[in-house]
Amino acid sequence: MSTHHSPDKTYSEEKKPDYTYALLMETSGEENESWYYLIRYQGNEEAIAYLEKQLDQVEWYLKDDSSTFVIETKFLVSETTAKELTKVDLNHCSFHRKFDGKLEKINLGFKEHYTVGKKMTKAFDILGHGGIEKFIDKEDIDPEDLVSGSEPEEDSEPESDGSKSDGKGKKKGTLPDVLARKSKAKAKRPKK
Repeated sequence: MSTHHSPDKTYSEEKKPDYTYALLMETSGEENESWYYLIRYQGNEEAIAYLEKQLDQVEWYLKDDSSTFVIETKFLVSETTAKELTKVDLNHCSFHRKFDGKLEKINLGFKEHYTVGKKMTKAFDILGHGGIEKFIDKEDIDPEDLVSGSEPEEDSEPESDGSKSDGKGKKKGTLPDVLARKSKAKAKRPKK
């Protein structure tokens, strides 16, 4: 820790560790977009390698009702880049997400005799639509990316597809909680 002096004040500056992030990319055939899940590499090396080994067993192809998954561990990104990626506004369903917590070891349950299709389904059932959030904590979400004051669901009108509407044309309940939160936050964030 070092102390810096300026004419008006004295302040302390702690050296923060330089973290890097692996990128797990989910590409949704249904939504026609890709989402990055940026996972802190330090402290999660074994769990990330185990997940990567399983994902590499699949010869992925895009299906309408599923997602593909790939993880990048050779070229990790800096914490600054990871944070900046969460602000990129390209998708209509979800933002990219950054996690700083401990990743649990994820067993996708692949068996040797499984077909590619069955492996894809198993991976999607566990990881699809942001399912990685069940295995890691400490998601880095800025307060301005959250929607506050959402109305209770009993005040919602049912939509023709079975989802609920908040009365303002925004659907509720069609994605996992965080994806839905981020989708609503995205809707309120102005385009530049």
